[in-house]
Amino acid sequence: MRTLNYFLIASICAVHLLSCSTTKPDIVPTDLSFNTNNRLEITFENQDQANIPANTGNLAIFINGKNIGTYSLANLSDQSFRNPNTPYTLETNFRLASSKYRIGVALDTNDEISESNELQNTYSRTLTPPAISGPDFVISDLHLNSSNELNITIKNVGNTSSPTNLPVDIRVIVNETVAADFTPSMPSLVPGQNTTISPNQPVTITGNKEVRVLLNTQQFTDETNNINNTREEILPSGPSFGPYQSLLNNSSIFSNIRWQYSGGISSYNNWSQSQKNDLRNAIIKLENGRSQALDSPPSLSSGRISKADAWKIYIQHIAQTLWIEKNNLVPWSIQTYSNSELQNLLSSKELMVYDSNQDRYAFTTSIMGKVTPWNPRINYRFLKNYDMIKQNHRQTLYAFTNWMRAHLRHWSGNDTLSDLFGYEGFPPADKVLYPLPGKKHMAAGCWGTSGLYAAVLRSVNIPVEHAYTKFGSTNAVHSRPYFPSLDLSMPHADDVYTSSLTPSGNIIPASKLFYTSQEMDNKFLNPQLDCNGTDCNTVGEQASYNSGKEHLEISWQHHADFLLYQYAKYGESYVLGTLRGPRIGGSIKEYVNPYFNASKRQTMVDEIKAYLKILGGGDLSEGKNIVIQRVSKFRENK
Repeated sequence: MRTLNYFLIASICAVHLLSCSTTKPDIVPTDLSFNTNNRLEITFENQDQANIPANTGNLAIFINGKNIGTYSLANLSDQSFRNPNTPYTLETNFRLASSKYRIGVALDTNDEISESNELQNTYSRTLTPPAISGPDFVISDLHLNSSNELNITIKNVGNTSSPTNLPVDIRVIVNETVAADFTPSMPSLVPGQNTTISPNQPVTITGNKEVRVLLNTQQFTDETNNINNTREEILPSGPSFGPYQSLLNNSSIFSNIRWQYSGGISSYNNWSQSQKNDLRNAIIKLENGRSQALDSPPSLSSGRISKADAWKIYIQHIAQTLWIEKNNLVPWSIQTYSNSELQNLLSSKELMVYDSNQDRYAFTTSIMGKVTPWNPRINYRFLKNYDMIKQNHRQTLYAFTNWMRAHLRHWSGNDTLSDLFGYEGFPPADKVLYPLPGKKHMAAGCWGTSGLYAAVLRSVNIPVEHAYTKFGSTNAVHSRPYFPSLDLSMPHADDVYTSSLTPSGNIIPASKLFYTSQEMDNKFLNPQLDCNGTDCNTVGEQASYNSGKEHLEISWQHHADFLLYQYAKYGESYVLGTLRGPRIGGSIKEYVNPYFNASKRQTMVDEIKAYLKILGGGDLSEGKNIVIQRVSKFRENK
C-alpha cells in the first residue's frame, strides 16, 4: 500500500496559498429580471459553506454602460443572503421600459468579502423590459439665454400624456458643485412635447463649465423609466477640439489614420473636409457622452456592410482611440507606440476588408476574428465598469482573460449564431459581453475568442493581432490572439475556457496561459518532434502534445479542479489515463510518448488523492463532494 505524505500536501497548501478547506463564502449574482411594475430585480446567492461577514459587501449596477447606483449590502432589510445557499432577490429603485438595455451588476467591488472564488462576482445581460404605458421624461436640452442663465428643456418621450402640474425635483450641478435645487410643477405634456424651465434663482454660466442636471419624479409610478433623467453639457461653448488637433498634427498618428475605399487608401491629411468633420463630430459626441452614429450592429447585404455604415464604424474607432488618449483614460499612451502598433489601431485595413467587387465592406476572420466590432464605446465601458483597466497592458490583458475564463463558453449545440446573438453576421461583441435573455456568454470558437480580444482591448488602445497555430495529426489551423506590445500570445484562443485550466477552485494565474514569441516557436509553431525510432509526431501532433502536457502539469502544480474533479467523479484509473494522453471518443490516444511516464503519473495521482482528503478535513469522500459541487456550480454560473 502506498503511503501518502499528507504533511507535505498541507505545507504546499500553506506555502502556495491554496484553498485546502472551504472556510470562505462565495457571493455570486445569478439572475436579472423585472417585476410586475418594471422594477429591475437582481438575484444573488452565497454559494459556499461559510457565512458572509456582517456589514460587508456592496452591489453596483450599470445600465448602458453608466453606473446608475450602488447598494450597501449592510443596509438591506433581509440579511439572510449571508447564509450559505440562500438566494436573495433585491427589488431595486430603478424602473425601465420600452427598449433593450445592456445591464451589468458587480458584487463586492470594494473587496470587503474574502471569497473562495473572486472571478464570478459580475453578471451582464441584454434585456428588454415589458411594454407599459405612461409618460417618460428626459432632459432633452441645456442652453443659456441672452443673460447666460441656464434653461432646461424637458421632453415627454413616453406613450401617454403626463398629468397637469406634476411636481418634479431638479438639481443643477456646475463643476461638481450643487448650484440649484428646485421643484417646478410641469404642465401636461403629450408624447413628444417639450417644456422649458429655469431655476427659481437663476444659474448664470460664464466661461466653459461642466453642467449636469438631474430630474426625479416624486412618485415611482409618475413615469415609466427613471434612469434616463440626467443630462451633461459643457456650456456655453461645448468641449474643445484643440487638444485633438494637436494629436492629429502628430505625423506618426495622422499618417496611420488610413481609410481604404474604391480610390485606394486615403490618409487623414488627404481626407475631405466633410470626412474630417465626421471624425470631429464623433469625438464631440464622445466628449458629451452622446450615442454614436450607429445604435445597433450594421445591416448586411450578402454578408457585406454598406460604405456608409463601414465609414461610421471606422470613424467611431478612430474617435475612441483619440478620446482615450486625450483624456488620459488609461495609464499608457499611443504616442509611445511603434508604427505597426499604431497601424493596428488606426488603419481601416486592420478593422475590416474592402470588397472592390461590391464596393462594400466586411469583418473577416483573417483580420479581427469571428466578431462584429461595431461599437468600441460599449466595450470600453464594460472594461471600466468591471475594473479591468489596470496599470499596464499586461495586467489589463490578464484581468480580461480572467473574466473570459469565468464566463465565456465555446459555441456548441444546435443554436445558430443568429439564434444566439440575434444577428445574421459574426457575433456582435456587445452580445458576447451582454448575452440575450436565456443565452450565455458564447464565443464562436477560437476565431470568435480571438476576435473578442481584439474588439474589446482595442477600445482601450491595446493593439491585438490575429495569428494561427496548427494542431493534431491533420495540422488543423486554429486561431489565437497576439499582443505585440507585450510580445505575448497563447497557443490556442480556446485556452481561456478549456476545462483543464478551469478556475473553479484554486485559480491558475492568467499569466500561465501566455507565451513569448520565442516560446511559441519552440513549443508550438516549430517544436522539436518526439520520435520513437522512425515513428515521429507531426508538427501539429507535437503542438497538441506540448499544449496538453503543459496544461496538465500546470493544473496539477496548482491543485486546480480539472484533475481533482476527474478523480472525484471517475476515480484513479481515469486520471491515470488522462495523464497518458488525450481522451478521444472514450479512448486514450497516446502520441509517440505519453504525457508522463508511469512513475510520474502515479506520483501525481497520489498527491491528488492526498489533497482531496485534506480538502475534506481528513475525509476523502467529503473532499470529492466539495470539488464536484463547486465545479458544478461554477459551470452553472458560467
